[in-house]
Amino acid sequence: MGLKKKIKTISQITRTFLAEGENERADFKRLPDGISADDLVAFANSDGGGNILAGIDEQTVDSAQIGVIRGCDVSDATILQVLNKAVGCIPPVSIDIFIENLSDKPILRIEVPSSPTKPHCTSKGVYCRRDGARNRPLHPGELLKLFLETEASSFAARFEVAAERITEELGTLEASLDRSIQNMSDQLGWADYQLGDTESTLDTIRAMVARLSNETSDVNARLRTIFRQDKREDPIRERERLKYVNSIIKQIRDDEDLLKHVMRGKDLTTKSDSSPADITDEDAKQLLQIAADYVRDHEDRKKYAILVKSAKKCTDVELDQFAAKVVAAGGEIADDLRARVARSYRLGFITYDDVVVGTAAIKKPTANCRAEVFCNAKSDLTPADYSYELSWIFLDEPHRKKGQMTRLLKELFSAVKDAAMFATTRTSNDVMRDVLIQFGFVSNGEDYSPQQQAGETLKLFVRGPQENKSTMSDEARL
Repeated sequence: MGLKKKIKTISQITRTFLAEGENERADFKRLPDGISADDLVAFANSDGGGNILAGIDEQTVDSAQIGVIRGCDVSDATILQVLNKAVGCIPPVSIDIFIENLSDKPILRIEVPSSPTKPHCTSKGVYCRRDGARNRPLHPGELLKLFLETEASSFAARFEVAAERITEELGTLEASLDRSIQNMSDQLGWADYQLGDTESTLDTIRAMVARLSNETSDVNARLRTIFRQDKREDPIRERERLKYVNSIIKQIRDDEDLLKHVMRGKDLTTKSDSSPADITDEDAKQLLQIAADYVRDHEDRKKYAILVKSAKKCTDVELDQFAAKVVAAGGEIADDLRARVARSYRLGFITYDDVVVGTAAIKKPTANCRAEVFCNAKSDLTPADYSYELSWIFLDEPHRKKGQMTRLLKELFSAVKDAAMFATTRTSNDVMRDVLIQFGFVSNGEDYSPQQQAGETLKLFVRGPQENKSTMSDEARL
């Protein structure tokens, strides 16, 4: 797009336009300033394009309008002005500029070819085309047709390129497939050759596996016999037993009906052929009982609750229940027991289905009371160093050895931050003695006879401050 040619004379095409006058292919302008973006867009949107002649006057000869040369400015500035108008169109219009008749009165011929990217519009959005000797706005239908034709041409061009590329790729793919098929054919021939040897090898492997399986079964049988005769522990058997028990426990927990069956104390049975190889029918019966007992114990523990409260915050009912449990367990029968319970520092309850089955308490005895106990026991310790007394530890027989008293005592000790304390128990009460020892108490002094309990002797136990010490081993359960 730009200046194409300069000639001294007038070209033949210009002579033809001058003789024919303005029409759908030619437009005359006296000055280059008269060339508008509308003129450029109109010819670009037309089917055959057109030419604009600048420096031309119109004259009537024999009732016909013809063009007469008058000349115009053909400087670079004028040409640049025309080019800017073409570039300002949307999209830009392609034009070619010719300077003619340089030897006399120069003129400009602006050739506007029919655009392959039409429709074009001016910067103001005006769409028009050449219609006879004038510019006419495009109707919506014409505008749509131009858009469709342009897009169709563009699509056809792109499709043609894509089709050529696909054709080339198909050719390449066909050649590749031919090579692959030939390669597969060669390999199948080799595989067919090897098939006979492969079948023979598979038969050999099957025979070896069968022989090894039989030998393994024999070895297992011999080992089981040896373990039974020598009464040795079989690690494989123990592992299988544990796995079997765990699987039964899981089945019971996952099956609500089976869980109810077990909780009613019913026995479990299993088919003889459903047990692992290392577990005999007798073992299975025993392991089923172990699994059932474990589930019952686990479910039973859910019924227990531990409660530690300040005696001042206990209700009258709770105080009565505590005192009644102490009396029922053979602890004390003094008339003022209820009052002394109410004066305790902390009271601990173990309940089973909301029924009190165990008790324990921490008291803060008076200085005189402590001095009397330590004196009776002929202790060499200072009573003032032991502000707290552990007392009234009772647990009904059916609820022992389930870890509940351990839970209660731990909570009681935490209430006094494991401070130093003492306790007394009957010399004959081996259970209470073991409990105290497990929680870090040691005996001190001598046995003595209390005034309230004739015929009995008491033993003093003391426990120093427990700073970050475990009260008992994990295995100990009360």
